[in-house]
Amino acid sequence: MRTTLHLAAALLLITATTTRAQVSDPNNLIAPPPRNPAIQRSAPADNLQYLWQFTHPAPIGEANNLRVDARFQSFLRDAFPQSQSMWGPPNSQEPLATIIPLFLSQYGTVTATDNRYITIDGCVPSFCAASGLLWIDLGRPHPLAVFAAVNWNPEDHTTDQPQANYNLWLFTNRELDADALPLALSQAIAHWNIRLATAHRLVPHIAHALLVEPDGTNLALNPEQAGANTITPQPDTTTSPVAEN
Repeated sequence: MRTTLHLAAALLLITATTTRAQVSDPNNLIAPPPRNPAIQRSAPADNLQYLWQFTHPAPIGEANNLRVDARFQSFLRDAFPQSQSMWGPPNSQEPLATIIPLFLSQYGTVTATDNRYITIDGCVPSFCAASGLLWIDLGRPHPLAVFAAVNWNPEDHTTDQPQANYNLWLFTNRELDADALPLALSQAIAHWNIRLATAHRLVPHIAHALLVEPDGTNLALNPEQAGANTITPQPDTTTSPVAEN
């Protein structure tokens, strides 16, 4: 009997000790605090539906407001990791994402086509011999974005001469076949030139074109296949002449 009582007392002591150990650990008694409802998950990087609001009022939209929008700037950094050498000191290799807004600054427009494509275009302030067009296809699970940059080639003629030559770069956020560019992209570039001609602004003759993939690989490109040189080039008779970059 005494042995049985000692055994029972020992079991009670062990149980009490275990209970005290459990009580001393608040994590076993208090549930983790609920997630703050004010903290929300950030939107996916390719959620670009906010762009539609900048296409109004038609037909030119709000390019100035879009360029400084934090979501747009974040998108450019994510979509275009390439470096660039088309602007600034030779071989500066400045990040492309910092140059795109500059090439969309003056005479900027934001337009929508077929409820699917967003096009943002413009030129460098006071130097429209350098211009850009950002084309985005929102009709895909992961949007396709292409930045078309044009800049004057100073080797032959000045910018006020129709014989002047220009270079075209197509920077993409994914690999594309240089021999089979999306038709809607080529059409957007061709329509861009038509709008420039209608506004009596510079319509460039593209002598050389390159497709630049996300990893920086350069592929030779047929300018006409990209939608360039579809109409007669013309000098700029709208903006004031300035010193070339």
